[in-house]
Amino acid sequence: MYYYEIAVFGTYTYNTFTYSYEEKLAPGQRVLIEFRNQQKLGVIISETNKKDYEVKEIELVIDEKPLLNKNHIELAKKTSKKFLMPLSEVAKLLFPPTSSDRIKIKIIPKSTLSNINKPIFLNEYYKHFKTKREANKVLKEMVKNNIVELSVHIVKPKKENNKIIILKKDFIEILNERLSASAMKVVNYILEKDENVYEEELYEKKIISRSSTVLKTLVKKGIVDLIEESKINEEPFIVELTEAQKEVKEKLLKKGSSVDLLYGVTGSGKTEIFFEVMEEYLNKNKKIMIILPEISLTPQSVTRVKKRFPDKNIGVYHSNINSIKRIKTWYDAVNGNIDIIIGTRSAIWIPLKDIGMIIIDEEHDQSLYQFDQLSYDAVEVAYLRSEIEEVKLILSSATPTLREMKKAYEKEINLLELKERVFTEMPDIEIIDMKKAEKISWIFTKKVLEEINKILKNNEKVLIFSPTKGYANYLICTNCGNVLKCENCDVSYTYHRYENKLKCHYCGSEKKVPNACPVCGNPELQLRGYGTERVVNELLKYFPNQKIIRMDREIIKTHEDLERAFEEIKKEGSAIIVGTKMITKGLDIEDIKLVVILDSDRYLNFPEYTSQEHTASLLIQVAGRSGRKEKGKVIIQTFKSENNFFEFIKEHNYDQVVEYELNNRKKFNYPPHSDLLMIIFSNSKPEIALKEAEDFYKKLKKEKLEAEIMEPTEPLIPKLRGQYRYQIIIKGKINHEKIYEIIRKHNKKMYLYLNPHTTLL
Repeated sequence: MYYYEIAVFGTYTYNTFTYSYEEKLAPGQRVLIEFRNQQKLGVIISETNKKDYEVKEIELVIDEKPLLNKNHIELAKKTSKKFLMPLSEVAKLLFPPTSSDRIKIKIIPKSTLSNINKPIFLNEYYKHFKTKREANKVLKEMVKNNIVELSVHIVKPKKENNKIIILKKDFIEILNERLSASAMKVVNYILEKDENVYEEELYEKKIISRSSTVLKTLVKKGIVDLIEESKINEEPFIVELTEAQKEVKEKLLKKGSSVDLLYGVTGSGKTEIFFEVMEEYLNKNKKIMIILPEISLTPQSVTRVKKRFPDKNIGVYHSNINSIKRIKTWYDAVNGNIDIIIGTRSAIWIPLKDIGMIIIDEEHDQSLYQFDQLSYDAVEVAYLRSEIEEVKLILSSATPTLREMKKAYEKEINLLELKERVFTEMPDIEIIDMKKAEKISWIFTKKVLEEINKILKNNEKVLIFSPTKGYANYLICTNCGNVLKCENCDVSYTYHRYENKLKCHYCGSEKKVPNACPVCGNPELQLRGYGTERVVNELLKYFPNQKIIRMDREIIKTHEDLERAFEEIKKEGSAIIVGTKMITKGLDIEDIKLVVILDSDRYLNFPEYTSQEHTASLLIQVAGRSGRKEKGKVIIQTFKSENNFFEFIKEHNYDQVVEYELNNRKKFNYPPHSDLLMIIFSNSKPEIALKEAEDFYKKLKKEKLEAEIMEPTEPLIPKLRGQYRYQIIIKGKINHEKIYEIIRKHNKKMYLYLNPHTTLL
């Protein structure tokens, strides 16, 4: 008999549990076990010795061979300790998303002795027995005697139609043909796109219906050809590097399995350098992982990677892709069938076979930190993977985090810099003082509207950044000053004019706008602040015939919405793009000549220690969307023009921001000069949440930790999604081993955030 330590999924436990099995198994194999009278899935962490107490047997072995290796198990253990997360939940992150209807255990008969005529799912098999335990006992014997075998059945995604439409005649020839309006619509769509058009695309975008005979007619007339994607031998789209880029490339290739920070201004060609370095690794049969902070970046990135490496298998992995596709991508990656995997933060856990390099683009982005249920920083997980698996890690940003800059200054990681754009100069930045400037409305100054008009007349594009979505930030009573707040969260509702609703951007609850103040009955309620919806309404007054594209989470709800918006933006001609943070992330449109930043003080005034760093990063990233091909301009409206901060931004001097902020953080002992751990306790009853926080605080104080431990207080948002909350903050030198043990023994649910990018949790 052999004994194994198992991390049991979905139990939120810091411990592993010992189970036995009569055959030799390996760490990384998934098994079915009985845990507290429930059947659970778990993964073997290690082999162990026989125990003095009675040990339950593993009921079924799911994986014939381990899907994780010793490095992945080590990653789970180290991440669990670093972020103080339960090992059971960290181990689960290494596997693909599963649900009973998409991934099932199948019993395949190999002999007539099984009394099973055809492959059957495990749940169906259980129906023939009184208990699952009895069923598993019989099944285990049959597996042992080679009467049946088990396999994890994966629902295969529907095969996509990958036929590409090739235009065979030029436009003048086509005009001489007698074509229907639908046929011309197809032709125009192909001409408008600067890349391959797929047959499936025409149906998805409702250019034609699936029942239409238009394509057949166009093929018959010799106007288009339909060719299988695999039969098109595309040449890689290679851009010649500048001398500065070549120098950085050579340094990256010399460093081996190191950690490198590529600090390059927006438009300096960081991506092209990645491609050159990737090619060297791919030629050695090494696989590449590219992590992006946002789903919104993936369409552009995937297109560029495919153009550069048309002969490589590319996998895409993020939450907007359905589970069936994600599971298939995961197994393809583990089995070595994917050369380049592109994904958001959850992709950092994929046990990619023969991994040689991890690239994290826009490493400064807060989206790389997960806050829901389990919290971790994907960049820190990448550091661990780089160390454990001995793989190259490249971090890239125009505005690296203070943490990475400090590491670079102290030679912990390699710093490589690109200070100039490839095709053009950095845009001019003008700071407009809202206290002095002439205003046309309380959103726009006269100067901004004049500059917008000038760009549009030149048939070019303007991008306008607004920090929030919706029409107004809050609704206030003019009599008693009551601000209408969400009943579930202690935050104000945002007003959305188009739907005439109040919405909470934290829990998603909605309500109709009341006729009067619920406190004093006053019918006069006033809107304050503004978001993207109001900005668009205001712009329509001044530019009524202009194309305005709004990009925020209210409008862009699906991956398809996002792709449609990008396609609309890419079209030639003038347009105004209005958006939130979404537009700061990798939007690479050549004819954006003017960027306008509204309400720039909003983030700067946030009551948290990271506000200067994040605001600087945000403004520089938004400004970087301007003038990607020819020199552009940026206008920032502010009430604090005298602040040195805006002088640094105007000069594109992020180094000065870093130096100033690092000195500030050192003075007050904030990260990256120390660690900061936030622990939140929540309950539907405030007195219970407070008691749980106080009990844990007493345990921490008894341990005499070196760090500063602050007494339980209400966080900035005391109530969230119906739960009252209290927090404990530990600041200083965090003893992970000691705190991990305290949490493990305390054994009660709490939410832990190590060095979060924001304290507004």
